[in-house]
Order: sequence, then structure tokens, then C-alpha cells
Amino acid sequence: MIEIGEVKETKGNIATVIVNKKDECSKCGLCAFPKNASSIEIRCYNEVDAKKGDLVEIEKKESGKLLGALLVFLVPLLLIGVAVLIGLLAIGNELFIPLIAVGLIVIWFVVLGLIDKKLKTLKSFTSKILSIKTKAEQN
Repeated sequence: MIEIGEVKETKGNIATVIVNKKDECSKCGLCAFPKNASSIEIRCYNEVDAKKGDLVEIEKKESGKLLGALLVFLVPLLLIGVAVLIGLLAIGNELFIPLIAVGLIVIWFVVLGLIDKKLKTLKSFTSKILSIKTKAEQN
């Protein structure tokens, strides 16, 4: 998805770009905009040397949405199933199932935090600035 935004800051080859919410975004609900937010900040690779205040065209990566949903929602459900199996088959007492489930989910979210840090460094999961808009294109 192509968006237009303003560069808030740059650090090396990473820029933080502010993208304003469009009218059609309020009807869809599939993007990263929180319900009452009018804009969001997106980390982008800055290969075109955009500076603070530049209006830029960015390509938002959509490739990680399905993977993110699976990691955040499906894996904890599977871990609850594992907790049930451990509680019933290995321990033989269903009183330990909630404790095992919570323990496994806490461990998973710690691992997920480490995975997230790694994914942020991969170009395939990070948006990028395509071009800097000229004064003529801004109007």
C-alpha cells in the first residue's frame, strides 16, 4: 500500500514518518490506525535520504500481518491445548492446567518480544520511502 507522510525524524537509514488517516480508513479498520487516532508513526527505510519535514511517498509492508496474527493469536491457543494435554496426561490433575497455560503463554510472549526485535531489522518486514515529493507535487 502506498501512503504519503511527513518525515518526523531520521536516524541513520531509518526514518519515522507520520501518516495521516484518510476518510476511507474509518470504514475499513484493517490498517494500523487506532480507533480514535488521526495519524500514526511508521518506521521506514530511508534510502532516498529524506530529511525532517520532507513529504514522502512510502510503501507500507503488508506481508507481516498474517504472520503477526498467527504469532499473537494462534500460538497462545495452541499453548493452551498443550497445557491441557500436560495437565491431564502427564500430571493427571486438571487443577494445574490454568497455571501451566499461563506459564507457557508468558514464556511465549517473552520469545515473541525477541522475535519482534529480529523482524524489525529485516527489510522484508519494514516499510520504505519510495520518493520525496517535490513542492509542485505537494500541492
